[in-house]
Amino acid sequence: MCIDAESLANSHAAVDAQGQRAAHKYVEQCADIERTFMQMATSEDSGASPWTMLTSLERPYPISVQGHTAKPFCFRIVFYAPTSPGTAFDLLANILRRPEWDELTESTRIIEHLGPGDAIHYIKAKPVWPTSARDSLLLSHLAAVQVNGARAYLNVSKSIVDDRVPEISDLVRMEAGIAGQLITRVTEEERRAMGLAGEHWCKVVQIADGDLKGWIPKSVIKFIATQALPRSLKKVCQQLAVLPPSSESAILRPATALSGDASTDLIKTTSSDVINPILAKPHVPILRRNAVPARSRWTMWLRVLMRYATPAVVAAITTLVFQMILGRRAARRMS
Repeated sequence: MCIDAESLANSHAAVDAQGQRAAHKYVEQCADIERTFMQMATSEDSGASPWTMLTSLERPYPISVQGHTAKPFCFRIVFYAPTSPGTAFDLLANILRRPEWDELTESTRIIEHLGPGDAIHYIKAKPVWPTSARDSLLLSHLAAVQVNGARAYLNVSKSIVDDRVPEISDLVRMEAGIAGQLITRVTEEERRAMGLAGEHWCKVVQIADGDLKGWIPKSVIKFIATQALPRSLKKVCQQLAVLPPSSESAILRPATALSGDASTDLIKTTSSDVINPILAKPHVPILRRNAVPARSRWTMWLRVLMRYATPAVVAAITTLVFQMILGRRAARRMS
């Protein structure tokens, strides 16, 4: 799916003056969130690390999840994917493909393209029993950066407020402080030291920092950090393993050539994926273009129910049996 420069320009031309001012204001924030994310992503290399290990996997793909010592909803995930940085970046940065590999995401939408590499995204998350479903509205920034003298790719986002996408009554609007990925190439020496087979590998440092809002039991936080996140990353690694490896990003490459080639892709999406702010009705929920099928949602609910409800039922039955036994013993003593 492609969007040509003419369609993108027409979409932007439809935005009123207030929307244009908002877009420029958002763009100015990109440098700030890029700098903040880079500090968080590389903080492990400093002497006093704020991260503590929560879980780690060695096979089939090395994955580690760390929690911030002072923030309960802040995680730092490091994983190694069997492909080159450009290929990994293009899949992870494509918001419309996120429901394919992230088991916590139900649907996604591009609200507006602000410019090459910058956009406003909407994400609806799946509910994790017993909590309510949640959504978020994000300013997304994509960029090529330098890390230790080598090219790396950055995909970072932060929550914003936009009147075109108001909060929905049956959803809890999450607030993301900083979230995204930093993708770097794995050298031959690093591959040998880690025992990684194959020529193409990249390192992904993912940060998820925010406020989920509302009531969140600790069991749900633990489930997300130690089970849901590793499973999603294992799934994305499996998808990346079968894609042609490329050290260059196909998403960012057209940004420099857009002015000279009107048919170049900006982001792999269609013009229908961009919501026209004038036509969008504020009270209508975001369309579920990439929504997970109903059958998959029922399967997810069944798995969650079995995971959480079954131990509770067993505990209740066990308690009831013990109460019956104790009651009978007490009755015998009294007789």
